[in-house]
Amino acid sequence: MRTYLNWLVCLLILTACTSTPAAPAARSSLRYVNFKVYDPVYVALDQGFFAQRGLEVTIIGDTLGGPTAIQAVASGSAEAGLASLPALINANASDLPVVGVSDIQSAIGDQPLEEFFVRADSAIHSLADLRGKTVAVNLWYSSFHYTILMALEQAGVAEEEVTFVLLPFEHQALALERGQVDMIGLMQPYTAYARQAYADTFRLLFTAFDVFGEKQFTTHFLHRDWAADNPAAARAFVDGIADAIDWIAANPEEARTIIARYTGIEARYIPDYRFQPDGRVVLDDVRFWLEYMQQRGDVTPGRLTPEDVATNAFNSRLSE
Repeated sequence: MRTYLNWLVCLLILTACTSTPAAPAARSSLRYVNFKVYDPVYVALDQGFFAQRGLEVTIIGDTLGGPTAIQAVASGSAEAGLASLPALINANASDLPVVGVSDIQSAIGDQPLEEFFVRADSAIHSLADLRGKTVAVNLWYSSFHYTILMALEQAGVAEEEVTFVLLPFEHQALALERGQVDMIGLMQPYTAYARQAYADTFRLLFTAFDVFGEKQFTTHFLHRDWAADNPAAARAFVDGIADAIDWIAANPEEARTIIARYTGIEARYIPDYRFQPDGRVVLDDVRFWLEYMQQRGDVTPGRLTPEDVATNAFNSRLSE
């Protein structure tokens, strides 16, 4: 009996001291609404920066722009997308639960981002010459549309004196070549394509720098409630983007190839691309857009603050 008891005690001690293998950590998932531009999300997917943090990101759909992505995320069909700051401001003014979390498009350094072209043989040589002309915008009341409206104001041209038509970036160059519109506004990689493919046909009229200098235009955004309920997954998304931004800066040629594969634009047309340090949201720039929209009467003054629209709270590099 004593032998049996000794054996039992040893077995119990051995069992207590033997650790059970830990179950693998549960992976989080996120659906991202696609919009074919120079997006570090593509690089983060390709290089495994999301996967390293236990986040599975799935790209869904092909959207025309931010408002469509906002609708998809707000409805629960996705958790993330990209949208201009004006689009996010309008969404929050309508009580949609979306919040900007990381940079994707900024006019910084030698990168104006927004560039506006006319035909080389056009009689349009200044903004004042746009009176009575037709101008293409990719979205209503988003960053490109507002930039043109600001530029017209500075030139003393009323909004009503110009006809705006809605055209996706990928259709604008052809429309300008055919004379269907008088001015287009493009961003990368569509800008580089237009410069090379239409070098003798198009002429640059102005850039975003000419209107207001360096500014952030667009951010990745998350469903606000989802991010609050899944903070670790939200941080994994933003931190994966920040890592991708660093990787792009160190590997521009390889990044070009990745962007080409995801956008369908040849790598030779894709230039180097810059982002805000650590992929941060620039709240002063959010304030700039918000104040302009309030001035126009598009948003009720006092209705929102910049912090209602965007945050760096999920960026581990900035929030620690």
